[in-house]
Amino acid sequence: MEASIDQTSERPISSYPVTVDWVRRMQFVAKDDKNHAIVLDTIPENGGDNSGPTPAKIMLMAVAACTSMDVVDILRKSRQNLVALSVSARGVQNEEYPKYYKEIYLFYSVRGTNLDKSRVERAIRLSEEKYCSVGATLSGKAKIIIRYRIEEMTQDQVTPSIGKDV
Repeated sequence: MEASIDQTSERPISSYPVTVDWVRRMQFVAKDDKNHAIVLDTIPENGGDNSGPTPAKIMLMAVAACTSMDVVDILRKSRQNLVALSVSARGVQNEEYPKYYKEIYLFYSVRGTNLDKSRVERAIRLSEEKYCSVGATLSGKAKIIIRYRIEEMTQDQVTPSIGKDV
């Protein structure tokens, strides 16, 4: 990673939509320009208190959340009866520093009624190849491996509030 480093007297302004502030030990609070916050930390062996996910785990969460939003949106637009979606992520990190992710595995669990397998695959593929900005950013360094499972539900198994806008 190349970085341009310049000292400046400029104070962070609204053109910087994310701020990370040190709290104590290895705990930090990240905030966006809407004041949404996430606590980040590390394990005690690395000087932290384990009070939040590590930055690397946040990256896995971000790619899983990004593709989840895409897939839900695409399946809704293609009129699929999606009831629930869960994306699990795990990564294999480089053993030497920098410990970037060499591989990221995403597992989609798609639940619904009368789901069309080809539409589910298309939604996942479109997310991977076109829409997920986090995945696109990571794909230059990490190989992303995708697996999925469709769980067909009957109408009597469907809980109206799952996966629906309330």
